[in-house]
Amino acid sequence: MKPAFENATLDTLQAIERAPSILKVQEVFRNAVGKHGYDVFLCSAPPRADEGPLEPILFNGWPENWHNHYIAHSYVERDPMVQSLYATIHPFTWAEALSRKQFSKPDIAIMSDAYSWGMLNGFVVPIFGVGGQVHAVTMAGCNVRCDAEARAELHLISIYAYARAKQLKRRSEPFVPLTRRQSQALQWVALGKADWEVGERLGVSESTAHKHIEAAKSRFGVATRVQAVVAALRQGSIQI
Repeated sequence: MKPAFENATLDTLQAIERAPSILKVQEVFRNAVGKHGYDVFLCSAPPRADEGPLEPILFNGWPENWHNHYIAHSYVERDPMVQSLYATIHPFTWAEALSRKQFSKPDIAIMSDAYSWGMLNGFVVPIFGVGGQVHAVTMAGCNVRCDAEARAELHLISIYAYARAKQLKRRSEPFVPLTRRQSQALQWVALGKADWEVGERLGVSESTAHKHIEAAKSRFGVATRVQAVVAALRQGSIQI
């Protein structure tokens, strides 16, 4: 007979996979992490400077006032947990992240601010998505579990919740058609090629290659070629 926690985890994973909407994913996730003392959470993709705010949030269980406060103060630019996100592929607690690096006083002040909102202990699960974009499932609470068993369950549930929410979000987004040349140009851009190299591979001039890339950016409504590549990868127009 399987231990009770294994049965409960399996039930949660199945419920996430069957969730018909992101709101349902959020509800199942809330119930699952709440059993370990985590009562607030967020699944987001902190934007990098060259990416812009592409799909910043998949599901959101943060207190609304805290979320607005966080955005108003541009905390994402200095948040120690966001900084730690790019240094590991493994889940980590807030305390672990703070012990591994010496952060500036303004950065630490962000954590003190979070503590004042009742978020005393947190757990972060980094998730590396298509195109290299990093999502994070972050959860927090007062009296939380972070033992090996709880960490393993939270890690697995976070991955499932992210994947299902991503799938549901993709279904709701319109497919952006690209011409064959636009797809080919972005394919080479994704491999790090400059305009002149793209032109060589497509058998066209550098300026024509540039026009194909700019046209693809326009179709996606993005400002940079990195954003266009990420968008094309997400909808399956190119592969790497």
